[in-house]
Amino acid sequence: MKKLIALFTIAATLTSIAALAGPPAKGAKKMAKTTDVWTCPVTGEAITDHKGTGAPVVMDKYTVHFCCAGCPEKFAKLTDKEKKAKVAAAVKKDAPAKAKKS
Repeated sequence: MKKLIALFTIAATLTSIAALAGPPAKGAKKMAKTTDVWTCPVTGEAITDHKGTGAPVVMDKYTVHFCCAGCPEKFAKLTDKEKKAKVAAAVKKDAPAKAKKS
């Protein structure tokens, strides 16, 4: 009898945990896939060495890479408006390079 009560207690606990977690919210966003940008937004240089470019930054739908270790610091000091403009310019400059590879 004690085992049966313990079993029902465990089942009730698991059911309540599942009910609390519930399904994902309707407005919840899935992690979007980002596009790599291989033009440095600070210097405008094309990045050819994809291994040693420092820590990339994710902005909107882009993973932005830098040409050297100093550029992420300079980029971080910009306003959000300036960052978006720099990334947009880098994406435009990056597009022809990607088209040549295809």
